[in-house]
This record gives sequence, C-alpha cells and structure tokens, in this order.
Amino acid sequence: MPAPKPPETTVPSDETRDVEARERLAIRWLYPGLDGQLTALPPGGLVLGRGDDCDVVMSSAETSRRHAEIRREGPLWIVRDLGSRNGTFVNGQRVSVGPLSPRDLLRFGDWIGVLAAMTEGGPGPVYETFAPGLYGGPALRPTLELARRAAASLLPVIVEGETGTGKEGLCRAIATWSGRTGPFLAVNCAAIPESLAEAELFGYRKGAFTGAERASPGYFRAADGGTLMLDEIVDLAPPVQTKLLRALEQREVVPLGESTPVPIDVRVVVAAQEPLAQAVKEKRFRADLYARLNGVTLRLPPLRERTEEIPFLFLRLLQDQTGGRPPEVEARAIERLCLYDWPFNLRELDLLVKRLQVMRPDGQVRRSDLPETMMFPEAEPSAHGTEARAAARPPRPRSPEDRQARDEQDLAALKEALRAAHGNVVRAAEAAGMTRQRAYRLMGQRTDIKLGELRAGAAARPVKDED
Repeated sequence: MPAPKPPETTVPSDETRDVEARERLAIRWLYPGLDGQLTALPPGGLVLGRGDDCDVVMSSAETSRRHAEIRREGPLWIVRDLGSRNGTFVNGQRVSVGPLSPRDLLRFGDWIGVLAAMTEGGPGPVYETFAPGLYGGPALRPTLELARRAAASLLPVIVEGETGTGKEGLCRAIATWSGRTGPFLAVNCAAIPESLAEAELFGYRKGAFTGAERASPGYFRAADGGTLMLDEIVDLAPPVQTKLLRALEQREVVPLGESTPVPIDVRVVVAAQEPLAQAVKEKRFRADLYARLNGVTLRLPPLRERTEEIPFLFLRLLQDQTGGRPPEVEARAIERLCLYDWPFNLRELDLLVKRLQVMRPDGQVRRSDLPETMMFPEAEPSAHGTEARAAARPPRPRSPEDRQARDEQDLAALKEALRAAHGNVVRAAEAAGMTRQRAYRLMGQRTDIKLGELRAGAAARPVKDED
C-alpha cells in the first residue's frame, strides 16, 4: 500500500490563532506518518477524510472520502463519524458521536493521532535520537534538555524512574555529554551482598578478609576519570551509606585493610526506582547523603505517559532489530500498543519487538500477533460515546497533578452541561461524557453548584432527575 500523504490543513485566520492559543488543543499524528505533525483544532472544527475538500486530507484506502468531523459544542470537543466504512475510534472503542479529552487516542481508518496540547516554539524535530539507544520526543525532551545542562556542570545527578524506563541509558548519555574521558561503570547496589558492599565499592588489599586472594581497586577507582552509576542506591546498608557520604565529600576512598586514603576523580550519578526523598522520609536513606547527592533530579516518565512516542519507539526498535527492513505493521496493532499500560516500560517494549521479529520475520505485524494482555474487547458504536469512554483504556495510574487537572477540566464541562440541562445530573453527565457517579463526586468537591437554582430555571415541564 503506498504511503499516505501527510495531513493537509487549512491556514488559520488571526481569530483562529487567538482561540488556539487559549485552547491549546490539537491532534498529533502518530501513524502511519511518524513526523508527529500537529493539526490544531480551530473553533469551526475539522472534517477529516480522503476527499480533497476535507480540512485534513488522509490519502489512504482505509479512510472514507468524508470520514469524520471534530467540532466544538459548548464546552466540549465532539468527534462524529460521518458514516465511514472502517469506523472512528476513541481509545480503541468505536463511536458514532463522543466527547474528547486531552490524551485521547483517535483512529480514523488506519490514521492514528492523539489529542495533545499545542506546543510553543518552532516546529523542529519531533522525534529524534538523543544518544545511542536513547530515542524520544515531546514527552522525554524536557528531561533530556535538563540532563544535557547538568552533564556539563559539576552538580551531582539523581535519575529516578520505574523499572525499565531507561535509567542506565540516560546515565550513559550524561557520561558522554559530560566530556569526561574515563570509563563509564554501572553498579547495581541491590546485587551486592551487604557484607561485601564496602570492599566492592572502595577496594581492598590482598588478605583483607577471607577469600580476598588478590587486591582489588573497587568500583570507585576503576571508574577514575569517568562516571560511576550507582543503581538502586537505596538498597545500600546504612553503614555503607555513611562511608559513601565521606568518600563523596572528601573525594577519596580508604580500601578495606588499608589506612591511607586514595584520591579519586569520579563523577557519581545515582539511580532509583522510587523517589529518594520518600526513602529519606521513611528513614531508609540518610538525609545528609541525599543532601549531598541532590544537585539535579531527573525523572524519566513511564512509557504509559509517552503515548505520543510509542509508535516511533516501536518502529525504531523494529527497524534496528531487522537491519533496516522492518515488516509492515497493521494500524490496529499500533493502536493497541498506544493503549497498553506497559508495566515494565521500555524493557517490555524491546522484548515484544524481539518476539515479533521471530514470529513475523517477513510478514505484516497484526493486532492478533500481540500478547493477550494487550487486548480488550471493542465495543459497538455508541450513540453518545459514554459507553466508549467508560470502557476505553484499562485503568492506569495518574500523578496527583494529572488527576487534579483532569478533575478541573471535567468539572468545568459538567458545570456548563448542568446549566444547559437545567440541573438534570443524568443528562449533564451524559453530555459531558462521564458517568453519573463521577458527576456527583465532582459536584461534591464544589459548593458553588446549586442544583435547586438551576432546576428552578427549567421549563414548565422539567425532567425529573434520576437519583
């Protein structure tokens, strides 16, 4: 199948640009084009399809001539299928009409995009290779820009992130960007027996303990002139943490069995799956050692927060594994990858790519080739999209900031819908694309929503609210 043309959009007027700046919503196209191009949602909405008269032209056999439209209706953005042959999908669920929210995944035939915030600045590269084996885009770029600045300084660096998010890869990049000419060594502190931790880190002389048949310089001296990554540093025993603090402050180590300090020139970068500040609060990590290490803290986002980058990462890894000749990938497979939670992050994605290379060395990668854990049933088209949104993505954890922002957005939409529905909670919840239970929970957070006053302004025959 020939590659579809990139989406073509109309040039917005000055008025449209002003509204876009306020609303800051757009579709970032993820597949089949991987350039991550943004198409702004103007006040008048968009018509998407294969036809040349559409606002967004998707030249593909899988899309209909007039496939779908996205329009503003009151406080909400609404997607409406225009009788397309292959359907319009929101978060993996087929819809006839449905409300949209930021981070929703959209599929029109074989075109996939995510509802994203408009970004400031020039276009620039959306996805790129930041360092060998370190790929990313909008979700990762802020962290890596800070990492580059920190690498050129003398500040200590903490890298935090869930398992498999690429902490070692980032630490290697920091070592490269720092310009230090010595080696890079990565040490998993959790794998060092407590009784040997001091000797392994700081070295020992021959005969210093039973089994020490020869002297060892230890990791600090082995990394002299370079960078030492201490992974899972929280697992170091308190006595070792004390000696590590002294080594960092004095820039010298005392090998086990020796009495003379040895100067060291090592850049230490530490990594942890959990925030070190939390470990300090729980008294599992020394506060003074944390204060010594806490120059710049970098957080690597989990893959579930990098939806916009998943197709790029997947196809880039697939390309690397197949020597530049990756198989074709079905759009529905890409959709499932974007909706999956990825509990083991990049490590899990890399293993999936290797599995698919064995299963499909020359053929097309289909949705059915993915593990069962990535599947969930597709619902029938919904009249209002409420069922689709309720069954959309499997539950995924959100940060408190994400939940607060989502609650505020949903609350604003609910208040508008309540006014339009004269206080009828059932109708307002349906119009706002949420369940009645969530509507009541949101209303419970605010005291300025007066249902009695809204209902008093209803027509002569008000509709009774279904409690």
